[in-house]
Amino acid sequence: MFAWIPARKKYRPARLPALASMAAVTALALTACGGGASSAPNSDGGPVQLRVIESNKQDPTELGAEAGNYTNIWSKCSPEVKVNLTAGEKVAEALAAKSADIGITSPNRVIGAVSQGLKGKIIGSSMPVWDQYVVVRKDSGAKSFSDLKGSTFAISSFGSAGDYATQKIAREEGWGPDDFKTVTMGSLDGIMAGLKSGTADAFLWSAQAAFGLELEGSARVLGSVKDLVGPNAMTVVFASDEIIQKNPAAVKAFAECYYKATEAIMDDSGLATKMLVESWGMKPALASKIIEKEIPLSSRDGELSPDQLEGLLEATQFTIKSAKSLTMDDVKGMYKHWKSL
Repeated sequence: MFAWIPARKKYRPARLPALASMAAVTALALTACGGGASSAPNSDGGPVQLRVIESNKQDPTELGAEAGNYTNIWSKCSPEVKVNLTAGEKVAEALAAKSADIGITSPNRVIGAVSQGLKGKIIGSSMPVWDQYVVVRKDSGAKSFSDLKGSTFAISSFGSAGDYATQKIAREEGWGPDDFKTVTMGSLDGIMAGLKSGTADAFLWSAQAAFGLELEGSARVLGSVKDLVGPNAMTVVFASDEIIQKNPAAVKAFAECYYKATEAIMDDSGLATKMLVESWGMKPALASKIIEKEIPLSSRDGELSPDQLEGLLEATQFTIKSAKSLTMDDVKGMYKHWKSL
């Protein structure tokens, strides 16, 4: 079930569904000529307009843009930028259609799209670890992942982020194909129905949903899988080649402020609580868990290590069939840290 995943050096401590239609991305990348005027240099001295799209609204793994809006940091950037922020699943498509300049999303989406013709670069990570948790029934006797040997794991779909992580950590535990099963159950609601009915014993999901389910008494969080998955990144910041070439200073300013805003939330629990509860509408108990468990994992500067780039390649090749031929040199060519712009 997972023998194809290339072996990586064993990691010890010191991140989605596959792109829906790569063909559509290719066509957009090669033929799109609209979607709104692209951002222009601030020749009149005003702020540079940047159109930013994130995969999910109010997602702690994509923290910096919404934190930037909340703290009103963009007016303090040099040069000043004005961020028009939207959210939607089809980040790569929006970038290919030139209706967005910058995207915050899972790396496999943009790496797969670049391999199909999208022009741009990953300029940093947002959540630089694999931010998923093992969730089990509330009455489960399991105390660690190793206790789940022989279990059935629910996944949203084959090739999803949860499927990849399940296969990867099973291999890291030394399990064989007969030591566990996976069953597709679509949405989180479907997965929870399978857990309650006994069709599934466990599943992997992001912190916000995992701890939300635990706090409402529907399930129990067994623990994070980030160390078992190894070096990787759950979400990245991606900029189109067009905006990088047209106004690298503005892209650099956006990234610098993105990480400053992230740091402000990471370093001030009061500010983080206010944003999550008052602005995002999160319940205080869940906000407390996210501030304790998830937000500290965010990146302060976005830099990706060679080991993380190797992890990005592995996850992309698992989740996107058309990316099987990619090499490490390909992925390295898709990454340009914002400080070097």
